[in-house]
Amino acid sequence: MTITPIETQATCSDAEWAARVDLAALYRLVAHYGMSDLANGAIAARVPDQPDCTLTHPYGLFWEEARASDFVKIDADGRPVDPDVPWLNDGAQNLNKWIFGSRPEVNFFIHGHEEEVMAVGSIEEGLIPLNQPAIYLDHITGYIEYEFDEDDAFAAHFVDRLADNQILISRNHGYYALGETAAAAFFRAYFLRQTCSTQIKTLSMGRELHLMDAQKVARYQDQMGKSEHYNYNGETEWPGLIRMLDRAGGDYKE
Repeated sequence: MTITPIETQATCSDAEWAARVDLAALYRLVAHYGMSDLANGAIAARVPDQPDCTLTHPYGLFWEEARASDFVKIDADGRPVDPDVPWLNDGAQNLNKWIFGSRPEVNFFIHGHEEEVMAVGSIEEGLIPLNQPAIYLDHITGYIEYEFDEDDAFAAHFVDRLADNQILISRNHGYYALGETAAAAFFRAYFLRQTCSTQIKTLSMGRELHLMDAQKVARYQDQMGKSEHYNYNGETEWPGLIRMLDRAGGDYKE
């Protein structure tokens, strides 16, 4: 497939173009950290000044090559605003409807299939309180059984299971990480992979587990949410991540 620009900065509002640049950065960062899956999965953004419209990639676009001009705009029903755009993944279209349609505060999401998350989602316990990133995420994480048929019944079930969670682990399949910003969605996806990877390594040692006390975990989560010294939404890391992309050339902004 040949990727040609779908929109240019001249044809978008300033707000839409800014969202496109953040979305392209998100694609590039997920790829940079080895969290992409060839052309599969999805990352999407809401158009700030057209909140019923969202942006996602044409199917076949690899995440390390994403640019702001590449994304397809779709409406609240998951249909392309321009019917002549390239092929879209129906899974991505459905997720845009379900996530953005049910969570007005969410502006970005990542749907990925990292091996570590698939592995942890394939054991009955799911995430175990074994490490610090588990504290970040456990209380904002839900679970859903994997289904291939995405009919109306599954759509309703997905929205119900998503509820107010910021992460939804799809059993045996992958995950969905949501954010009010691109930074927040990336922070949650990155540390989800980290906690799952650490859990797998810990369990592989075959030794007695030293679990964190549940009451302490709850207290730490409360303290983290109120902390004046740290941000748990990617706000601290995002500028550095953007500087890294810009040093590599910055063509994601095109």
